[in-house]
Amino acid sequence: MREQAVCDTCGTTTRRSSGYHLPTKHVVVSEAYWRSSFRAAVGLVRALDWDERAQAGAFDRLISQSASSATPWLVCEECSEWFVFDRAAAREHARRGSVPEGSGAVDPAGFAPFAAAAWEYVVGRWPASVQQPTVGDTCDLCAKKIYQGELVGRIGAGTAEAYLASGVLETPPLSPPRPDQQGWLACWVCVSRLQTRAGRARGGR
Repeated sequence: MREQAVCDTCGTTTRRSSGYHLPTKHVVVSEAYWRSSFRAAVGLVRALDWDERAQAGAFDRLISQSASSATPWLVCEECSEWFVFDRAAAREHARRGSVPEGSGAVDPAGFAPFAAAAWEYVVGRWPASVQQPTVGDTCDLCAKKIYQGELVGRIGAGTAEAYLASGVLETPPLSPPRPDQQGWLACWVCVSRLQTRAGRARGGR
């Protein structure tokens, strides 16, 4: 097994011992991953001025391709901010070249809304092949739409203050704390990023 490898999410060269092995089911529920993946498609979609049907076809092909991956994904340190996972276990699997539990292909129907939200964010239109849920709220950190059924997190005032002081949180929340929560509502994209950065600030990897 070669130490030099390529990150399966961004395509950059990385060292296997500094990466993580994740099963497909952990990758495909990350809206941040899909945003990165879909940015490559934006130019083609806009250049060809595809209608909704053509866009839906491209979207379906892209998510089916990722869903069919039966082997673990090697994820570099930078891309690891897109996911929430057991970092120590995933690092050990990458070092040993072993397969995490739960690896294998997955059904696109189980994660299509996460990918669709990313498609809307990048392309500007919700894909016609996925039913669009109702917007339930917005993220207090990045203003992203939070659709009903999405995973969310809550950041307390004390935690936010500590994150700002340490640089984990680069800018203050966009609004005052919510009175009923004594803090802020955070989308899962922000939660994933903050958890990873907080671990690094504590000296973890």
